[in-house]
Amino acid sequence: MQNKSNFEALTYVDSTPDISALCSAYDETVNELEAYFDLCRTSYDDRRNWWPGKSRDHRKHGADAFPWEGASDTESHVIDERITRLVSLFMSSLNRANIRAFPVETNDISRAEIVSSFLKWMTTSGYIPRYKREMELGANYLLERGLLITYVGWHSEDRQFLQKLTLQQLADLDPNIFGEIQSGENDDELILLFQRVFEGVTEKRAKKALKELRDLGEAELPVVRRQINAPEIKTLAPDGDFFFPPYVTDPQRAPYCFWRTYYTAQELENKVITAGWDADFVEYVIEKYRGVNIDSIEREQEGRRSISLTDNAYEANELIEIVYAYQRLVDPEDGAEGIYCTVFHKEYNGKNNEAPAYAKRELLNGYEDYPVVVTKLSEDSKRLYDTTTIPDLLRGIQNQIKVERDSRIDRNSLATLPPILHPVGQAPSDWGPGRMIPYRRKGDLDFAPTPSFNQGSVEMEVNQSTQADRLVGLDESDISSIRKQFLVDKFLQHNAEVMRMAYRCFQRFGPDEVFFRVTGIPDPQIIDRGDPDENFDITINYDVLNTDPKSQEAKLQQMTALIQMDRNGRIDVDNLISVLAGSIDPILADAVLKPVEEAQQQVVKDVTDDLTKIYAGIEMPARASGGQIAMQVLEQYGQQPDIQQKLQADEAFATRLQKYAAQYQFQMQQMQNAEIGRIGTTPAQVGEVATQDMPQY
Repeated sequence: MQNKSNFEALTYVDSTPDISALCSAYDETVNELEAYFDLCRTSYDDRRNWWPGKSRDHRKHGADAFPWEGASDTESHVIDERITRLVSLFMSSLNRANIRAFPVETNDISRAEIVSSFLKWMTTSGYIPRYKREMELGANYLLERGLLITYVGWHSEDRQFLQKLTLQQLADLDPNIFGEIQSGENDDELILLFQRVFEGVTEKRAKKALKELRDLGEAELPVVRRQINAPEIKTLAPDGDFFFPPYVTDPQRAPYCFWRTYYTAQELENKVITAGWDADFVEYVIEKYRGVNIDSIEREQEGRRSISLTDNAYEANELIEIVYAYQRLVDPEDGAEGIYCTVFHKEYNGKNNEAPAYAKRELLNGYEDYPVVVTKLSEDSKRLYDTTTIPDLLRGIQNQIKVERDSRIDRNSLATLPPILHPVGQAPSDWGPGRMIPYRRKGDLDFAPTPSFNQGSVEMEVNQSTQADRLVGLDESDISSIRKQFLVDKFLQHNAEVMRMAYRCFQRFGPDEVFFRVTGIPDPQIIDRGDPDENFDITINYDVLNTDPKSQEAKLQQMTALIQMDRNGRIDVDNLISVLAGSIDPILADAVLKPVEEAQQQVVKDVTDDLTKIYAGIEMPARASGGQIAMQVLEQYGQQPDIQQKLQADEAFATRLQKYAAQYQFQMQQMQNAEIGRIGTTPAQVGEVATQDMPQY
């Protein structure tokens, strides 16, 4: 290891990373973030109603019990209720949102539509594993801990599984194999054949399989059953998984950051094969650093205080802690920047030379920024970790409501069984319904006075609950709707940035082509990686008022009214129908809406089928929709010479056809009548030019 300062090791590129400098930077970062960790621990406890001395029966016990032993100590889920409602709103918005990719340059216009469809497919088809689950976890972190951090990368792996293969199965692959295995004359060629056919087979494994096939007639060989080649998205706990230096204001400008995670020994061994980790490093950390304290993980990753009702701390002997260090390093020769990733263990720097100091170090080729998206709940301070959380906002209200509920429960307890007054030394031995209570004279036994019911306590709780809703945008006021939309937009903007990075990963690391299906389009679509330099602005939009049926109905009526004013064809009616149907029920819309071309072809087919039956002497009614296209088909049908002769010669056929056309004309007339009903007369026009909605100056 070279002797150089930590500053140089954390700033400039070198042939080998300085693990001692990284370990020092990691420890310093974690220690200096203790104030934020304490905020997260408090938020965690407040949301889940954990406090010192809490008992399972929700009663106060011990010397500090007030106002008496066994007094009420009930829970008040003010914080959790509102966070859960907001998370539900976030996820509903994400499920119903419109995802669009807008081209940045003119060269990208032609691909914008298919990229939009591809992005929607990525989030709904399972192509990105557990995407919705990770975003739900992220929504909880954003509201509870004030930060949402999402890792975006690419996972490419061939999952190999051992499978028993018999001589007969191998003979089916190549009939000559059976004889060569039995003869034992071409073992070298057979070993090469096994290595070529069964990917990942070592020479040692091939020799062992060859011996087992001769002795037992079967052998175990690795077979690739599942290939993973898709974006990888993970939500990381800001107080336990991913750390930036505490002074950071812009996460992408940080000199370094750390991702702490835990692997089993099996997963580490697999990393040697699939990710190129150093085998000696993996063997060393498995031997020396296997085992993690679970109680420590819960406190550090989940922020929970060690005040649980039962002690669940135990050793997880199968886990090994691993740290990924991401650094923005500069080449001292030309000043070029690069994002480097180093995998190491925080307690091993390699100075004993028993094993390499790190598992892997690589330049993240093509990355201009760290592979994480970071969103802050409240931008009320420049520093990333100076943030506000929902529990921080509602802590006082939750405590006050708890006090009011405890007081009412205690008052009811006194009213149910008030203190009993009795002569000194003559306490009743029993008390209850139907009991025999002896007394000397009337009035010896009596109840102490009880406090009267306080309506102000109920009003206080109602007012506090209303204030809590108002603080997080969940009440019915107009300003709260804006607040709610602000929070939803923040969450959706985070998702849009995640999708942008996922698409960039697809461009750089994905397969050459991907086949995918979008509901409403019968044929599968194909998207290629395209130009890696092409760029799109990705937006994910949703209006929270869409959850209000009255607001939704009003918007539908307004959009429908606009169609009647559209004289120049500026409104794409087909797209409008898609949007309106999707806003009513996106799942039902995907099921019933057809592509425009398919719908038009269906109308033409229906009309031609009807004309065939009319020609054969069967009277047919007009279809319920598609009048304009039907009239065009009828016009072209009537211009054919043989049909014109048929109309002149066959009066019954002409009557049937005229009746059929008249019904379609009536449909179109009804649409025009709706507009006449709005303006009182037929629309103003000069010749073929409509002047009804012409601007007047």
